[in-house]
Amino acid sequence: MTTDKQFKKDARELANAEGISYTAARRRLTTKTAAQDHAAMLAGLVARSRGKFTAEEVADRLERGGQEYAEYLRDGREAAIEALEHGVDAVDDELAAAVSKGMPITTGDLTEALHRVRDHSLVIDDGSSVAETAYWVADRYWMHRWNNALDRAGIGEYDTVVGPNVYRRFALHEWMAPGHSSGSVPGLH
Repeated sequence: MTTDKQFKKDARELANAEGISYTAARRRLTTKTAAQDHAAMLAGLVARSRGKFTAEEVADRLERGGQEYAEYLRDGREAAIEALEHGVDAVDDELAAAVSKGMPITTGDLTEALHRVRDHSLVIDDGSSVAETAYWVADRYWMHRWNNALDRAGIGEYDTVVGPNVYRRFALHEWMAPGHSSGSVPGLH
């Protein structure tokens, strides 16, 4: 079930359980969810920075980067979700290579990785197969999208065909490992 469908289902259940309107239930869930989501996002960014930032430093980074940086992180998270929803089907030509290197990718790991990305609890380099799967599948997915865009882009189409895929891959990297980007980060440059 997609996040949007789950949210609507939760709103209907809350409305029925408390005898309030669907709109009031959505508003209550959105307010509660926004605060919880921000706290979870902050904790996740600190954990994924691998000791580079404290909670205060991440909060400062978010404040300095403003809306532009917040959107970049949101785009990175959405890129991870999109890649994991497509799963290994999008990168199946490399699946055999990953398995031969001792990295089995299971449906359970993909499902758990998607869950952890959605609730901001994914920690890269925690030694788990879930984290390894999340990073490997998401990075390969966007690398393939980038390469496919390069193959089909005509003269003068880089910004409209290739650029968005490059942006999404870099945003993914910043979301997965804040502060470890090799390039300019929107809002922080």
